[in-house]
Amino acid sequence: MMNTKKQAAAAYKLNISRDVDTDEPDSFILNLPRGFRFDDDLVHVRGFDTMRELRAAVKTDVIPCTCTSCSQTR
Repeated sequence: MMNTKKQAAAAYKLNISRDVDTDEPDSFILNLPRGFRFDDDLVHVRGFDTMRELRAAVKTDVIPCTCTSCSQTR
């Protein structure tokens, strides 16, 4: 059975064209859509040095968000 964190991350599906800013050649900015955040802090955006790091974080660090901003847009 999957743990809660993995189940939550499974609910978010990475869409690179929509969610990842690749304007800088050596960095990747993940902008999570409303309803999701990173588990260690109440943030919806995080930068990564590599796409590999970004993909790993999507699998382990993304959880549903119930902050005021996310809750108002549902």
